[in-house]
Order: sequence, then structure tokens, then C-alpha cells
Amino acid sequence: MQRQDNIISFGDSATRKRQISLDAKGRKIVDACRKHVVRTLPQLMSGLFEKLDDAMYELADKSGNDSVQTTYFDAMRELRKERARIDRVFSREVLQKFDRFWETGEAPVNQRTFAELSRDSEMSLLGEDELEDSLAITNMISKSENRYSRELYALGQRFVQLTGDTDEVSEQHNPLAPGVICNAFQEAMRNVEVDLPVKLVIYKLFDKQVMHYIGGLYDELNLVLGKAGIIPKLTPQVRRNPVSPAVSRARREAQADGRAGEDADERSDLQTEVFETLQQLLNLRRGVAPAAGSAVPGRMPIGAGGVPISVPLVETVELLSALSTLQQSNTVMVPLNNEGEGNLRTRLASDLRMLEEGRTHRALGEADNDTIDVISMLFEFILDDHSLPDAMKALLSRLQIPMLKVAIIDKAFFSKKVHPARRLLNNLAQAAIGWNDDGDRSPGGLFGTVESMVKRVLTDFDDDPSIFTVLNDEFNEWWEREQRGADVAEQRTNQVTRGKEQLRAAKAAVTDELNKRLQFQKQLPDAVISLLRDGWKDVLLLNYLRQGPESEEWKESLEIVDKLLWSVAPKKEYAERQELLRNIPELLRNLRERLNAISFDQHKMARLFKELQNCHIACLRGKSLSAGVDTVTDLHISFPDSQLINQSSLLVDDLEPETVAVAIHDKFTEQAESLEIGAWLALFDGEEKKRVKLSWKSDVTDVFVFVNRKGVKALELTVDGLAMHLRDGSAEVLDVTNAPIMDRALGAMLDALKHTGTAAG
Repeated sequence: MQRQDNIISFGDSATRKRQISLDAKGRKIVDACRKHVVRTLPQLMSGLFEKLDDAMYELADKSGNDSVQTTYFDAMRELRKERARIDRVFSREVLQKFDRFWETGEAPVNQRTFAELSRDSEMSLLGEDELEDSLAITNMISKSENRYSRELYALGQRFVQLTGDTDEVSEQHNPLAPGVICNAFQEAMRNVEVDLPVKLVIYKLFDKQVMHYIGGLYDELNLVLGKAGIIPKLTPQVRRNPVSPAVSRARREAQADGRAGEDADERSDLQTEVFETLQQLLNLRRGVAPAAGSAVPGRMPIGAGGVPISVPLVETVELLSALSTLQQSNTVMVPLNNEGEGNLRTRLASDLRMLEEGRTHRALGEADNDTIDVISMLFEFILDDHSLPDAMKALLSRLQIPMLKVAIIDKAFFSKKVHPARRLLNNLAQAAIGWNDDGDRSPGGLFGTVESMVKRVLTDFDDDPSIFTVLNDEFNEWWEREQRGADVAEQRTNQVTRGKEQLRAAKAAVTDELNKRLQFQKQLPDAVISLLRDGWKDVLLLNYLRQGPESEEWKESLEIVDKLLWSVAPKKEYAERQELLRNIPELLRNLRERLNAISFDQHKMARLFKELQNCHIACLRGKSLSAGVDTVTDLHISFPDSQLINQSSLLVDDLEPETVAVAIHDKFTEQAESLEIGAWLALFDGEEKKRVKLSWKSDVTDVFVFVNRKGVKALELTVDGLAMHLRDGSAEVLDVTNAPIMDRALGAMLDALKHTGTAAG
């Protein structure tokens, strides 16, 4: 008899790993996909950590006791300390799975189902904390797999074709499946010392900030593979999923950095091109040379025939040292009368001993002279910008010498839009637009923060521009917190205003519908009018606000009004009286139910129903209501506050109604009507000037709501009211654009130089 071997070999039945061999084209495609992953994952994690601090702080602020508060603050510190490690482990885990897949075709995920978790919990194989942790991850994975099923299917099919496998790649074996992403984050969080409730909050934020936007990565990879010819018609070549704000911001910054792939020589040419153009235009602008013998501080003296006289030049290093001394002394400002360049040149001529006995002894080089001219003109344009408050202009003007030093050291300052010094100046100026000089100069306010940044530049900047990057990052972090608070306040303001607007519209609709039905009635029982005025109009109002004018509840409530009015009309015919008799119970029941829903006074309802009963008895007997029933002829129904005030202003409080009732349609009316959300106004009240932003405009009543920089409601005007302010000069629309102030100043300066240069030519 043949011997049977009772030993089972698991190795024979297990799936044997195979080696995947990609050709050159395949390796190039995989490499392109990997670069997308390497670039996107840190950006998504950056968005997560941006929210974690705020979340921990809010939870600590809302906590009921000191112990819980301490827990959240400790977690905040722990996450800050562990951030770099979490980022590193998370990216490493994902990329290891991705790379292993292109070697073996496998990327196994240790994902247990809900049923397995329940079984392990019942068998005490899992602790309570471990169960909660695993449940949170499993739930996140399941939700993401359902959300991105289409994208994952397309990605899997394309990976199958690349690997040359005959089997489909399941979601669990996709190297970028939600299970891989979530398990990688779980592994990165394994040694972070935070309590379970805190960790669950972190998982929830990871779901919102990473998994909610991971679909954008799937879209990108499908686009890359499709364009490379890997099943190009599998899915439409469009983005379906939202892109993380952190990813969008990183892309904008990368685009703004210009052509990153160009060599150093090309970048150098680009950086000097703008400055050389400015130099040429300055020479054209100067036109005729100064008279012979004239001495302009810092410039070459001019001899007979307009020929410059050769004198020793001041070295650039010496000039920078003199500027640093002026910067530290902080005495040279650009006054608002645009005489700053003369003061600066006079001080430099004195400190560098360029003049002796009224004659030029030394002079600045041509490039240094032109740089001083360009920076001086730039700050003149900045100081002429009407969108900036005067106090903020005075602060920003103190940055002239530091910016001059930066421009002398690095000519890329004029051409590189993302130069750290330019970015700081741009961001400070942009933040200053909505500032109102209300006397608040505290360190924590906008003015105090800008002042602090300016002082730190003046005291800390010597020749290393990295200080601008540090300060810009600090200011942006502070400004983002300010903006978040302002956005929340503005949203609340708009919600309140929108609620009032909806209430006005609802009241108008209710009164319109009721009065439309009452206008054909000569007289009605007092009980009916009391029911409509005191109770039923509120029933209708509630229906309109909750369900809307298209709802069945609204329509049925109006039908009950029609039936009520018909029920108290005289009935001459027997058939009508019989119909009334059949409908009275249902009518009373509908009235009672809806009045009870608004908590109508029960005693009053009983009295009115009793009077209504008398009216019905009279109608059933075919009698006129004038006999034995109190009737009224004033049948108009209204809400006391249903009329929209035509003019509402914080600046003009004593206007007579007649002065605002007359509507004038002119260019100011058209300007008011075309004003867009986000536009800024300057409002003048005597010597006081306030800046407000248009936050919301009604499509129903033409009401405009303006808020201040902090998102608090500052003003409410109608279109006619705003036009009146524009007409009499008490309001002015500020020319505010999203273009950075340095870009606008350079553009304006180039236009001016071209114009004057052409005239000189």
C-alpha cells in the first residue's frame, strides 16, 4: 500500500513572490508616479499639523477642568516635538510599500475587518485601548475605500498592466490604497506618548486633512499613467477630488519661484535684466546732464561740456557699512513729502566724506547710485498708495534702508517675486490695508506686530537676507491666526444678517398672502381676524422659515385660511350648509393642531373657538353675521417691523426720511451696484477715517453689510445709501488688488520711467 504523507506543506500553497522586471519606459513611468507621492505626502502632512495645534488649543480651552486642559497642552508639546519623526516614519512606510510592490507585485496590508475586531475583543485578544485604536483606523480605511472606489479601481488596473500581471490588483494590494496610507500613519503614531482620546482626535483630523484629500493624489497618478498610454480611456482625464489647501499653497509657491530647472547662468541673466532695464530708463529720464561744476552728493561732478570728472569711487562694502550705521541709528526716514532721497544722500555724503569745501572728493559707483534712485522711487510709489493708512506708511518707510542694502547685495531683489525681503514687505503692506487707527498700538495688535517686525529688521539685519524669511514665516503664522478669527466673526455676522433677511422675506410673504385674501372681504368676524393676526400669521411664518414657500406645509396652511374664510361666509343654499357641517370638525382640528405647535395661548384659543362656533351656527342657519356676531372692517394684517429701513448708517444718524427716499440713478449708483464682495471702502466722518470691507449683499433688498478687519459688523447700507455716500465724498472705494505692493510699485515705476524717458528723448 502506498504510504500517505500526513504533513501538509504550507509553502507549496502560499503565493510565491515573483520578481517584476520593468522596461526603461515602465521604470520612467513608475519614477514619475513616485515623485508625485514624495512631493504630495509631506504637503498633506503639513496641512494636518497646521490644524493640530489649533485643535489641541481649542479642546484645552473648552475643557472642564485643569487636568484635562493639561492633557491637551502636553499633547500639543509632544506633537511639536515628534513632528519630524512622524513625518519621516509616515513617508518611509508608504514608500517602502510602494517600492516593494514594483519588485514583488505585492503590498500586503494588515487590515482587520470589523467582525475580526469584534471576535478578538470577545476573546480578550485585544485590550480596550488597542481595540479603539484599531476600530478608528479600520473605519477610516473602509470609508476611504468606498469614497475612492472608482479611482482605486482605475489605478489598480493600470498598475496591473504595468507589472504585466494577469490578475487584478485588489484594493488591499494596491501600494497606495487607503489601508497602506492609514497603517503608515498608525505606525508613525505608535510611539507618540499621548492618551487615547487625544490620539482619536488626531486620527479624526488625519481623516479630514489627509484622507479627505488623498483622492487628489489618485487623480494625479491616473492622469500621469493615462497620458503615458497606460489604459488612457479607462477614466475621464479630469480631476474629481478636492486638493488640499496645503498642497495648493505649495504648488503656488513652486510656480512663483520661476523656472527651477534652468541653469545658474540663465537665472543670473533673468535677475539682472530688470535692474538693467531700470538703469537704462533712469538714464533716459535724466536727459540733459547737470550744469558744469554742480555737485550732487554721491554723483560724479560734471565738467565743461557735460563730461564727468573722474574722482575716486566709494567701495560698495564701505557704502553698505555706512548704510548699516544709518539703519542702526534709525534717524533717516522717508517723509510723506517724498524728500527722503535727498536726506539719505546728504547723510551718506557726510558719513563717507564725499564732499570737501563744497567740491566732490569721492563718488558712488554708477550701479550703487542707480540702486539708490530705484529704491527711493519705489518707496515714493508705496507712500503714494491710497490703500495704506498713513501710520502704516510711516512704519513701512523705515524699511527703505534695509531694502536698499538688500538690493545692493542682491540684484535679484528686483526680478524675483518671491525674494524673502519682498515677500515680507508685501505681506506687511497687504495686512495693513484694512487697519483703522483707533489708538490701539498694543504689542498684540496689527500695528504693534508690524512695528515689531520693522524694529527687528532694523536691529538684526546686516548682510544675511535669511532674517527676512524667519520674520516672514513668523508674521504669516500670526496673520493666519488673525484671519481665522476674522473669518469666523465675519461668517457669524453674515449668518445673522442673512437670518434677518430671511425673516423679512418671510414676513413680507405672509402678509402678502393674507392681505391678498382679505382684500375681497368687506367685513369679517372679529374671531377670524384675531385668529389670523394673533396666531395664524406666526404659523405661516414658521412654515415659510422651516419648510419654505414651495413646501406642502406652507400650501396646506394657506388652504386652511381659505377654508376658514369660506366657513364664515353666508350660506344660502342647503348644499353649502351641509358641506360646511361636514368640514367644520376637520377645520377646527387643523386650526388647533397648528396653533398648539406655536404654543398659542390656550385660554385665548378656547374663547376664539367659541366665538367661531357662533359664527358657524349662524351660517348653518343661513343667517347674516351682522346679527349676534362681532365683526370688523379693518382687515389689514402686518408685522410691526416688516418694513425695511431705507437708510442705515453709522456715520449719518440724523438724516430726514425725505432726504433718503428720493432715488437718484447716476454713475455713483452704478458704482455702488457693481461693488463686489471683498471690496474695501474708506469712510470719512470729519477728520476720522475708517476702512470697511463689503462682506455680504442681499439679492432681495439691496442691503450691503460691511465689516472691519476683524470681521465685526461695522456698517449696513442700501444701494441708494452707499451711492449717496460716494456722491457726497464721505465714502471712497479703495483700489485694492491682490497684486503685491512691490509688484505694483515696480510696474508703476517702469511706466513712469518709460513715459518720462520718451519725453526726454
